[in-house]
Amino acid sequence: MVDESSFDFRGLTEERLTDLLDAFTDALTELTERHAVAVSPWWVEAECADGKQLYDVLYEGEAPRAGRDARLRMVRLMDRCPSWDTETAGLPDEVEPAGSGPLFALSVGYAWWHATRGHHVGCLVFPVAERRGWLKVAAKAAPASAAIEKDVYFLSDPSALPGFWRELFSREDVAEHAFFERAREAFPDVVFARSLTFRTFDGAYGEMRDWVVQVLSVVHDHFAPALVKHAGKPSDVKAELGRHGIDLSPESPLTRSKPKVMRQRDVEHEEETYRCEWHAKKERHRNRIHFSLPQQRLGGRVLIGVFVDHLDT
Repeated sequence: MVDESSFDFRGLTEERLTDLLDAFTDALTELTERHAVAVSPWWVEAECADGKQLYDVLYEGEAPRAGRDARLRMVRLMDRCPSWDTETAGLPDEVEPAGSGPLFALSVGYAWWHATRGHHVGCLVFPVAERRGWLKVAAKAAPASAAIEKDVYFLSDPSALPGFWRELFSREDVAEHAFFERAREAFPDVVFARSLTFRTFDGAYGEMRDWVVQVLSVVHDHFAPALVKHAGKPSDVKAELGRHGIDLSPESPLTRSKPKVMRQRDVEHEEETYRCEWHAKKERHRNRIHFSLPQQRLGGRVLIGVFVDHLDT
């Protein structure tokens, strides 16, 4: 959802405010292409400068001024976003993010309310806001009750969204049947073979999930850059990725010399075959994740091909 309390236009030149409105609208556009992004039904009434509401600046063109095209573009998109449910009982009017005083922030309060029920909602902030990542937010479920502190995620750029999804595996204790649906959001630049299943590990889903998330994070974020940096030299790539706490390597020359054994690393995906000889090891003798090199056929992405206790070597 959009955190309307993050719109602070004070001290911004017309050029700077215009650029920031465009950057915010770009981020919101990208997010709405894949996700529902809700806004407060009263977002236009949020104060964005001393004595000025968003309505005054964006609709009426009052100071602090911004370019007309940037204003209209943002307004059109915000107006198309659905409003969150104002009838939800127990929503706080005022919240207190860590490091700041109390804020009149209705949408942050709505995200806090969801967090109290074990469900997390990300908050998109205007680029000048300092709120980023997971922050403690305190609020009261009722005026006379004690404040309750919960974690709420803030972002200003869609590139931060995978970090949000990754945290939810443990924060929301994502079940096995929902793992890969969530994983496609958390790791958008890898491809998952349809044959993948946690049942082929030597260990229950609850034992394996967090390690799998850690491996996928390293492969997604660091594998391709490490290959480029070290010109594909396996020992250097392995050392680079080992700094992230994961044991990754390709098969040994001895294993690669055995065609029948290597065929166990071949994975069918969309009627094409990919060799997944790079792998992560959970333990020396069991539990592997096998994956391919970045593939032009997959738009430069890596195929996560095999979850297994151990293949023949």
